[in-house]
Amino acid sequence: MKNKLNAKQLALIFSIVYFASYVTRINFAAIIQSVVSDTGYLKSDLSLVLVVLSITYGTGQIINGIISDKINPKLVISIGLSLACLINVLFPFLSSSITLMCILWGINGFAQAMLWPPIVKIMVTTLNEKEYNEATTKVIKSSSIGTIFIYIISPLIISLLGWKYVFINSAIIGLVSLIIWFIYQSRIDLTYKLETNEIKEKSKLSLPKIAFFPLVFICVSIILQGMLRDGITAWMPTYLVEVYSLKEELSILITLSQAVVTLIALEGFSFIARKVFKNEVLHASIIYIFVALLTGILLITYDKSAITSTILMALIIGSVHGINLMLVCYVPKRFKKYGNVSTLSGIINSFTYVGAAISTYGIALLVEKSGWNLTIFIWLLISLLGFICCLIVYRRWQKFYNL
Repeated sequence: MKNKLNAKQLALIFSIVYFASYVTRINFAAIIQSVVSDTGYLKSDLSLVLVVLSITYGTGQIINGIISDKINPKLVISIGLSLACLINVLFPFLSSSITLMCILWGINGFAQAMLWPPIVKIMVTTLNEKEYNEATTKVIKSSSIGTIFIYIISPLIISLLGWKYVFINSAIIGLVSLIIWFIYQSRIDLTYKLETNEIKEKSKLSLPKIAFFPLVFICVSIILQGMLRDGITAWMPTYLVEVYSLKEELSILITLSQAVVTLIALEGFSFIARKVFKNEVLHASIIYIFVALLTGILLITYDKSAITSTILMALIIGSVHGINLMLVCYVPKRFKKYGNVSTLSGIINSFTYVGAAISTYGIALLVEKSGWNLTIFIWLLISLLGFICCLIVYRRWQKFYNL
């Protein structure tokens, strides 16, 4: 084997892969308002495409998490990224009906689910806890960079060529990432690294009973953050168009502010996790309270100022990504010594997309029938429920990982 990649190099390669994953996955959500205008489909009809992606992505997380614990995780990543590129090439030419869109985007969702579980598996296997936390934060930040890229480039592509070419551009980005991955993946050493106080277990299924109760509430909390994160992200451009009568292209550009804020928020929450809250579930509960405060302010001012609403929604999204970092990214590392990190990572992350499926379609229906006021009130209730779920189990979670 050539010189193996060190922690920083590994984080960079996975950041490139995850950047491409976001570019080839969120592009449809980013331009959905333009698709509505061009095709005449209802928001609720097109939201079904996003719901199907959430379902296949969520179930795919579980399936591919199990697979990545049984075969070479590098092979799983290669297949997933290749398939995502292919679907993005085909989508513009096979988008003549909602049914076809759902089928293709469903396949894309499963392909995308072949990336995160094996990435976590490789990082937990090859890095110590400090390296893992730093690398995970960098990889997650690349998703925000991918979001910024999509929201900047999409209006330009739409104005010059039309919305279908957004997918061609995404496929090209994915292909470049795939080439880089193929070049460097042979330098990833999958030798297991043990901490000094860890004992590697042979059983792939063993979990202490103390872990089950907190995991149930953690998974509920993950569903709730998925409802907030993906629901608000998908429909923020539509909100700005409908409430403030902004042009579609301008609303998309404004929406990228949430990705910029998310980059800053992730760095901040990661720093706080290292210095203050070692318990990621307690940390998540504190962030949920902050989200509830911001959502309450948005509820009062939702139609008063486009600038204020944009800032508030960007802060909410950035904070919810912090919750995602704590629960989806940091929780799986606690299972390193049980030998089933990829499986647990896939299961845990899948609950995000249960929430996403509920929220993406639910918000479309709520807005069409009841308006934005009630929708934002529901977001407030969701954030409060997430706080309660985390608060209930953070002590038991700490007992589990201190075993």
